[in-house]
Amino acid sequence: MRTMQSGGEAVPRGPLFVKIGSSSLAEPGAGLSTAKLEGLVLEVMAARALVGDVVLVSSGAVAAGLGPLGLRPGAVTRSERQAAAAVGQARLMEAYRTLCGQQGVEAAQVLICRSELENPRRVAHLRRAVAELLRRGALPIVNENDTAAADELRFGDNDTLAALLAVALDARLLVLLTDIDGLYDADPRHRPQARRIAEVRAWTPDVMALGGRAGTGVGSGGMRTKLRAARIASDAGIDTVVTRAQVGQLAAVLRGESVGTRFRASPSPGSRSRVLLRYGARPRGRLILDDGAVAAVERRGASLLAAGVLELRGAFEPGDVVELATAGERVIGRGTALLGARDLARVMARRQAGQAPGGVRVVHHRAMVLAGEERDDGRIQA
Repeated sequence: MRTMQSGGEAVPRGPLFVKIGSSSLAEPGAGLSTAKLEGLVLEVMAARALVGDVVLVSSGAVAAGLGPLGLRPGAVTRSERQAAAAVGQARLMEAYRTLCGQQGVEAAQVLICRSELENPRRVAHLRRAVAELLRRGALPIVNENDTAAADELRFGDNDTLAALLAVALDARLLVLLTDIDGLYDADPRHRPQARRIAEVRAWTPDVMALGGRAGTGVGSGGMRTKLRAARIASDAGIDTVVTRAQVGQLAAVLRGESVGTRFRASPSPGSRSRVLLRYGARPRGRLILDDGAVAAVERRGASLLAAGVLELRGAFEPGDVVELATAGERVIGRGTALLGARDLARVMARRQAGQAPGGVRVVHHRAMVLAGEERDDGRIQA
C-alpha cells in the first residue's frame, strides 16, 4: 500500500474505506438507480486522485435483485433474500464494471463472510489479495456474500463489515455514505430543531441511544449500526465520518471540511488483532479453566497454560477464537487458540498421565480480550 511523505520521512498509509448503503443507491420500488451509481463512481474516482488507494464497500445487491424476481422490499423470506442477492450482485457488479471501465479502472468483486475475519491466517490472505488489487490499480468493491453465508457467519449489516474490514486492512479513514447528513442530538425526522453533531471525541453508555432504526425498506442498517461501526474503528485508531451520499461530500470530507459527523479515533487505540477479536470473531469453542488459571488471566493478564484447562469444547483449529470460562460457566474472556482442539486434548491427556508438563501455552496474553473490556469514559463533544 502507498506511502505519503511527512517531514521528510515515509509514513505508511492504508486505503480510504468508503461504504455506501442500499438506500443511497436505489429508488424505492424501482431497484438500482443508474444516476446514483454513476455519481458514486465519479466521487470515488475523485477520491482516488486525492488520496490514492480506495476500497468501496457497497450494499445494493438485494435491492437490485428484488424487482427481477418479482419480490417487494420488507416482505421477503431468508431464502428469497438470498436469491435476490444472487441476481442483484451480478447486476450490481455489471453496473460498476461499466462505470469504472469508462474511467479506465478495473472493478474487482470481493465477497466475504464473517469467517474471513475470524482467523489471523485468513485475515492475512485477505490483506494480501486486496493489497495486490490496489497495487495494480483496481478498485476493490466489497459486499457480504449474502447468498452463501449462514446466519451465524453473517455480519448482518455492511456498516459492521466496513468497520471490521477497515481495521483488518489498516484503513486511513472510514467514510459511511448514507441518506442523512450525520448524527443529530434528536431524530430530525420528528424534531425539526434537532442539531447535527459535528464531532464525537469520546464514547459514553448513552451514545448509542442517539441511533435509530433503518429508514428504508431496502437496507439492513440505520444510525445505530453506523455508531457501532464508528466505535469499532475508533477503538482501532481510525477516524470515521458519517455523511450524506451526495455529490461533493466525499471530496469535502477529504479536504477536511465540517460535513456530516466525524467520530475521532480513540487516543489509546487497541491493536488491530485485539479489536477484531473483541468485535469481529465468533468463538469456535470453549475452554473451562480451574481457579488458578482464572485468577492468572483475570488479575494478572497472564497467558493461559494447558495446566489450567479443565475441559475443552468444540472442534476449533489453531488461530480460531475460543471462549475462556470458569468451572461455573462464567465467561471471563476470549482468545485466539495456539493449539487446535485435537492437539490440546493430547497435551491434556499426556499431562494427566504424567507424561507432559503443563506449561504449554494455549492462548497468548496478547491474543486475548477479557469480558467487559470497554472504554465508555468521556463525553460527546459537539
